[in-house]
Amino acid sequence: MELSKYETSMEVYDDGAFTVFATRWGTFAARDRDGNGLCSGIDKEGVIFWAREHLNGFQNSWATTTNTTFGDGYKL
Repeated sequence: MELSKYETSMEVYDDGAFTVFATRWGTFAARDRDGNGLCSGIDKEGVIFWAREHLNGFQNSWATTTNTTFGDGYKL
């Protein structure tokens, strides 16, 4: 297997706060400056957005609760 087949470039964002890179599975992943994984996904722009959200404490996103039941006991 040739290593040259894989994308090895990393893009740095927000003055080095995190990097985004392509994985060998064709998805994108983000890591913080310490090398800890932040998020991954198939859309590069989505990974950039969620990496910023992770670092900023989810200031621009929120969760909602619905009255949906899954199976016999899991209710949202």
